[in-house]
Amino acid sequence: MRGMFLKIVLWFWASLALVALALHVTIIATSVPPEVRVQRFSDTALSGYGRRAVAILEREGVPALAAYLDGLERSTRIHAVLIRQDGRDASGHAVTPRVAAAAARAGDAGHADVEVNGGVALKAHRIDGADGQRWALVASTPIGLVRLLHDAPFAQLLRLVAVLLTAGVVCYPLARYVARPLATLRAATQEVAAGNLAVRVAPGLGRRRDELADLAQDFDRMAERIEALMTAERRLLRDISHELRSPLSRLHVALGLARQQAGEDQAPLDRIEREAERLNALIGQLLMLARLESGATEPACEPVDLATIVREVVEDADFEVKSRRRGVRITRACESVAIGAPDLLRSAVENVIRNAVRHTREDTAVEVAMRPRDPEHVVIAVRDHGGGVPESVLPHIFHPFYRVGDGRDRYTGGVGLGLTIVHRTIQLHGGTVRAANAPGGGLVVEMTLPAHTRTPSAPPKCYRRDPLT
Repeated sequence: MRGMFLKIVLWFWASLALVALALHVTIIATSVPPEVRVQRFSDTALSGYGRRAVAILEREGVPALAAYLDGLERSTRIHAVLIRQDGRDASGHAVTPRVAAAAARAGDAGHADVEVNGGVALKAHRIDGADGQRWALVASTPIGLVRLLHDAPFAQLLRLVAVLLTAGVVCYPLARYVARPLATLRAATQEVAAGNLAVRVAPGLGRRRDELADLAQDFDRMAERIEALMTAERRLLRDISHELRSPLSRLHVALGLARQQAGEDQAPLDRIEREAERLNALIGQLLMLARLESGATEPACEPVDLATIVREVVEDADFEVKSRRRGVRITRACESVAIGAPDLLRSAVENVIRNAVRHTREDTAVEVAMRPRDPEHVVIAVRDHGGGVPESVLPHIFHPFYRVGDGRDRYTGGVGLGLTIVHRTIQLHGGTVRAANAPGGGLVVEMTLPAHTRTPSAPPKCYRRDPLT
């Protein structure tokens, strides 16, 4: 989500920066520099101001001239001085060398070019009096910060930095506003993928009324629908399994009565009994899966010696398959203790080992290894030497009722429940299960469980997971 957030920030930032840059270039290309504005103002106005000042001086005297020039400064911010041919102002006072020089240049050429110094533009214009005397009106006006920025070497960089900072300040909260619901939605999808169907998104978005809020509501409706369907499926599975137990029990009773009347012809009844046992085992698996899915089965919070469980299951399985030219052996062992239910953990280990025995080739042995993954976890790995599983279906073999295909019931307990129950059992104890094809052929199933160190300062930790999809 950080990538999306960063992209949104950069997109908005770059867009605003480009717009600001284009606007800046347009302003520079079309605007009139301050010198030109002062020049135009001087050429059109100073001549009129000067003639007016000379006329007032000749007609009304110096006090009236001073009043006129003061009014001009108040109304136009132009400070003007009327200079005589001798370089002094109309009242007889000396002037600064800069003003005197500008007046002298205007007396020779008729006007002086604009001179800018210290943020002040100065311009002089020659005025011919009625009596033939020449005057020079020297006017100055401040051009302020705009002119300083126009002339400063760092002006362009300063403008660019200002644009980028402004765009960043504006774009960051906007991008955050857009990206935050996406981050919330992503976290919710991860929760659903982990099995928590009770998660909802819309309450965390507050009072938003936009497309993202609509998406959050759609997600919540989808999650509610999935949760309802999964709950109904588990309830149906549990109810059907319970309902099948009663007719199956009556079938066993009827089978016993039939044996008493069948005499020596027991073969058909033996077949019926085997099928009934298979059906009974299937119902047991369904009930176990229903309990694990619903969270009704809690792992006992007691130490379990994993090494002992593995050793006992391996010995039993090896004894049973010797007549079928197969074997089961421990290639590596380590002492490790888990916290949970001994019966559930034994069933999970036994399920994986017996399925491996079923699919390993003749004259090969199923290999069982225990090793520490890190100080806090232990791995039980079971490898057979069969044909393996296609890579494309490996992620699905832990799903209920999933079959690999091609007439094989690889690691599915015949109906696709074996590894599902193993998966749920290991997760119930805070562990993980994974399957992979082994180099040289065969399948490896690894069960990783938290290892417990029995010390007074480390009390047993019990694990429980939420029901999974």
